[in-house]
Amino acid sequence: MDPLDKPIGFWLKHLHNLLEDGLTRALADHGLTRRHWQALNTSRHGEEALEVFDGAPEARADLVARGWITADGTLTDEGRAARTEIAERVRRFRELSVAGLTEDQYADAVRVLATMAANLEGAR
Repeated sequence: MDPLDKPIGFWLKHLHNLLEDGLTRALADHGLTRRHWQALNTSRHGEEALEVFDGAPEARADLVARGWITADGTLTDEGRAARTEIAERVRRFRELSVAGLTEDQYADAVRVLATMAANLEGAR
């Protein structure tokens, strides 16, 4: 099948679903999801860094309940240890997701998507 037989929206949604599912499977033994990782990894940037992600407030609240981050988003010692361990799993998962792409190809893909998003944001 030629990938161009399907529109970009199909590939975006399909890839999004694969990223969600794959990372959740990679973190399942911790009872975590991709959203937990995003909340843990961006905790130092505050809640606004997560506003675009559905389920982020719940994931953040769960991390606070686990004692990994404080209510103000500061990582605890336990949270730093968890982030270090989980970051390695995430790194391996990311490597898998970009296997076969050069750094330039990945950068070009990100730039194309960012440009398309900016076009549509500007048209609002």
